[in-house]
Amino acid sequence: MADGLAALEQLHAKTIAILHEYDNLPEKDIRRNHFEIISSQVAVSLINLKINMRFAETNKDEFEGFFNADPKQIDNYIHNFTQTLSESIIDTVLFQTELVFRYYYAQLTGKTPGEERSLHKIVATLYQDTENVWAKDEAKFVILFWTLRNTIHTGGIYFHKTAGLTINYKGKDYKFEYGKAPEFLKEGHSLTMVEQLLDSLNILFKSDLIKNLGSIDHPSYDALGY
Repeated sequence: MADGLAALEQLHAKTIAILHEYDNLPEKDIRRNHFEIISSQVAVSLINLKINMRFAETNKDEFEGFFNADPKQIDNYIHNFTQTLSESIIDTVLFQTELVFRYYYAQLTGKTPGEERSLHKIVATLYQDTENVWAKDEAKFVILFWTLRNTIHTGGIYFHKTAGLTINYKGKDYKFEYGKAPEFLKEGHSLTMVEQLLDSLNILFKSDLIKNLGSIDHPSYDALGY
């Protein structure tokens, strides 16, 4: 669990640092709120991991007793627990980010947030990039992350194109092979990808296109009646 702790602490520090860059915005601003939501989810996961680690260290006999002192069962638990924490962060990032993308796109086009079916078109519009060309790294990474997101619906296995797909991002090839789980996700790389997505979002939120829209309240305030 120690490796997972280091990765989570690094991600938590990243969310806090980015969030501070938006301290000057109104409390309900969609950009500030978006990073607050993500930062909160990362903090909850980090605390959960620390609680589990402390229990395992200070109550070693009781902890191992849950698994009949079977090292394989203990390893499986640790793997599944840390994996669940990572997935909870990724789920939050994915769903909250898609909401923000769709809301901003609606502000720019006059459409409703759920009207446009193509996320590629939404990303191309927001990042002012060319759809399916992706000249900007920050836009290309969003497409990479969303390609990964689509494997969630098929148990983490890529099934979209039988020929597979390779996305080159900053000189590295990210390969999606048909019927296989992405190799690049091994060894906790998923949290590193979340960090990179935060950088891409930060670039978007500071772009002239978004800044010229002014401060917009996060849609959750209206949805919850605040």
